[in-house]
Amino acid sequence: MKIRQITSLTAFTSFVLMLITSLILYISPQGRVAYWADWRLLGLDKTQWSNLHINLGVLFLLAVFLHIYYNWKPILSYLKNKARELKIFTPQFNTALILCLLVSAGALLSVPPFSWIIQGGDYFKAAASRKYGEPPYGHAELSSLSSFAKRVGMDVEDALTRLNAAGIKVEGERRQILDIAKENDLSPQELYRLMQPESASESKNGG
Repeated sequence: MKIRQITSLTAFTSFVLMLITSLILYISPQGRVAYWADWRLLGLDKTQWSNLHINLGVLFLLAVFLHIYYNWKPILSYLKNKARELKIFTPQFNTALILCLLVSAGALLSVPPFSWIIQGGDYFKAAASRKYGEPPYGHAELSSLSSFAKRVGMDVEDALTRLNAAGIKVEGERRQILDIAKENDLSPQELYRLMQPESASESKNGG
């Protein structure tokens, strides 16, 4: 096998896939909204997309390190002057360094056009919040049914009665909202709606 070719192709392929996952995470809802509404894209939830992105990033970095290793001489040649003397701060290196510093400074100072990128992500996340709705509080899906009912001002026995009337199986009030939702093929948001009085009555009437 030709390791050099495999290394370059791995770096290229992982970069393309990482670019796709970056765009998806860029437009995805905030975590609290994504987990509450069980947001998915192409069958994957936000955690799965994040895990995929991180592991592709590690693969890309490993491939890049190997690429540098196999192309160390050409890279050094970029850092040499006309007299073939090693000089780190060549015009090419200085240009690359300045570009990186400009982007970093622009991002930290939040000035256009760098701030537009952040604002774009905020726009998509705000739109997702309006579309999918916000949870009653952060990571509400991780609360037990009894704790959740208490925090939203609902009697847990009444909530259990409504859920049972809607055909929802609940193995005790200590079960997490997320677990109950998954066991009944629902999102935490849908489960919460069924816990509310109007939702239970609509379910009985076939609404």
